[in-house]
Amino acid sequence: IICKALDLFSRIGCGQFEEIMKHPTIEKGLLQKKTYHARGVVIGLLDTVKQILTGHRPGASTGITVADGPNRVAFDIFQVIRNRLAIDNNEHEFSVHKQEPMKWSEQPLPVIKTTVD
Repeated sequence: IICKALDLFSRIGCGQFEEIMKHPTIEKGLLQKKTYHARGVVIGLLDTVKQILTGHRPGASTGITVADGPNRVAFDIFQVIRNRLAIDNNEHEFSVHKQEPMKWSEQPLPVIKTTVD
């Protein structure tokens, strides 16, 4: 959940408001309505909010390379946790998640320390 929250935080900060639709509670609510009309209305509203708040048109967003500091920090933390989970879960050796995280913020990458009892 922490990984997903950090990813969503950084994506919304980049203007990817459509990612809100992937939140489990929202996705479930739209599925319960069993109508594409409701989904279309929500997407239209999110596109309008995006344009008002960021100036971006539907489908456009800021990349992490030019995102504000807090979004970059959240993305850095997300990458470090995702990398550790990939290692712990023994993902395929060529998994992109197993690669060393790239630092995007001005803060040092966090370090995950593990202890064995």
